[in-house]
Amino acid sequence: MGKKSAEAAEPVEEAGPSATGKKGKPTPKRPKQVKARPPANPPMTYKEKRKQAKSGNSKLTKEQKKQAKSDLRAERARIAEGQWKGDPLFDKYHLARDRGPERLLVRDIVDSRRTIAQYFFAITMVLLLATNVFPTAVGILMLVWVAMMAGLALDSYFLCRKIKRLVWKRFPKTEQRKGGLYWYAIQRSIMFRSMRNPRVRMSYKATEEDLGQVVR
Repeated sequence: MGKKSAEAAEPVEEAGPSATGKKGKPTPKRPKQVKARPPANPPMTYKEKRKQAKSGNSKLTKEQKKQAKSDLRAERARIAEGQWKGDPLFDKYHLARDRGPERLLVRDIVDSRRTIAQYFFAITMVLLLATNVFPTAVGILMLVWVAMMAGLALDSYFLCRKIKRLVWKRFPKTEQRKGGLYWYAIQRSIMFRSMRNPRVRMSYKATEEDLGQVVR
């Protein structure tokens, strides 16, 4: 029994050296992968500088931070100026609600009309003060308030009619919703003319051909 077990174990002992003999030398290590260097493009904005600083595990110096903040202020000023200008050449700076030729035409329609709505806040403040100064004339002041609201509703109705006629005449395939354009126009019309943003481009003497055109 001992001989048989020894004979059975011999093939296992021979298999070990044969397997290691094929190698003959240690397995070579894989070459280390070299990380690709980032492109040497100078950062243009404050966010880009911070991003490059974090990716490179380096800190900005005081001079670099000062320059980055100065660039950020200049960029914000440029965007604010573009948002203030109502011309379509600056449409990329406008808010999403103000973008597009249809919205430009609506703004021009509103700005070319003298309406009751633009005096809404002023008349409201006068009526509120008058109720405190003349409490006995509350009934008359309420009639003035009702008349103003009726005039505002009538004025908004004619404004929406003009928007419907001009916008869908020039842009028959527009994807803008009528309700959205109407509400956009009414909101703009009740603002003081000097506070409207984007700023007013049209005068009260503007013709329909002038509305929605590029002003250089």
